Amino acid sequence: IHICVQSECPHCKASIVEDLRVGHAIQFPYQIDLNRGRLFGKGDPNAEAWLGKPFLTSLQHAEQTTVAIEKEVCHENKRVIVLNCIDYLYGHCLLKLLNAQRHLCQDQAYGLIVIVPALLRWLVPDGVAEIWTVHLPLRAGQRYYPCIHEFIANECKRFDAIYVSEAYAHPGDFNLSRFTRVPQHDWNTTSTCVTFIWREDRLWINRWTDNYWMTRVISKLGGYERLLWQQNRLIQNLFNRMRDDLPDAKFAVAGFGKRTRFPDWIEDGRVDQFDAETERDLCKMYAQSRLVVGVHGSNMLLPSGHAGMTIDLMPDDRWGNVVQDILYQEHDPRIAAFRYRYMPIHTPPQRLAKIASGMVLGYAQFHQTMTADQRL
Repeated sequence: IHICVQSECPHCKASIVEDLRVGHAIQFPYQIDLNRGRLFGKGDPNAEAWLGKPFLTSLQHAEQTTVAIEKEVCHENKRVIVLNCIDYLYGHCLLKLLNAQRHLCQDQAYGLIVIVPALLRWLVPDGVAEIWTVHLPLRAGQRYYPCIHEFIANECKRFDAIYVSEAYAHPGDFNLSRFTRVPQHDWNTTSTCVTFIWREDRLWINRWTDNYWMTRVISKLGGYERLLWQQNRLIQNLFNRMRDDLPDAKFAVAGFGKRTRFPDWIEDGRVDQFDAETERDLCKMYAQSRLVVGVHGSNMLLPSGHAGMTIDLMPDDRWGNVVQDILYQEHDPRIAAFRYRYMPIHTPPQRLAKIASGMVLGYAQFHQTMTADQRL
């Protein structure tokens, strides 16, 4: 994750490693005194647990395992910008990658080098100078691998000038279709599809099981399959209620995990394994959806960026991260407020169904009313 500067204190000769202001280190920069094993930082104390302390641990316990790195040179350039998308969370990696569009549009005098985990290789947009694909599982993204450092250091000798992208954690100006190669929702289509984004590690169930750690405990006690079926039945309940208002609509589920079954009238687009083909097929499914509904998390990034509208179900402990899992593709704030909704995860299916159906039925008139002056 970290791109660092290492220096030596002229007085005590301490070896100091400091974050460059890249990614989350823009907001939460850390310094490490390697000799004393001490961590210094500022900002949100919560960031120390997932960013600061793992940073220190990674330097104290370097991983000596060899990591495969695949280098693709699309076109040569002696002056480059390096965009590092390595992280330990899928959403973090994807959001960093979206910075590529800014560089491709605004920094055309430089070649863009993108460093990505293998699972994001399919999302790298056309126009980059080089792609360095690191075959490293997400969970290892917090660790320090000297072999990766050595690979990058050796490759950097090829260039006359090297800049490091800020890799902003939440870029705001991008066209998602440039990355997925899948067009966004076509508002002119006459068919209506509503899709629930399925995940099996943060469930839509009830008040006491919306917590990630609670579901982990229940899983170890052997009751997790029952929770998955509860989520399944809630989704069926939601769709059945929506069918009263939307009799001609199609309904679907998409996402990761197929440990339950749905009736035939609900299209099942879930997968047990992600690869470039299945990811792109899912994006096409999202783009065909007038509305997607799902529990807050990185699973909502690609669906919200392709679908017409989104309802994000918020667990009690995730309101501090509201909006961070949604890829807004609407620049008018009034229209965006209609298209992207945030609801407590405890919202009853009957109420959620009315809100969701109202969004589908009311969008066209709402859009026409709010943009009437733009057609003069």
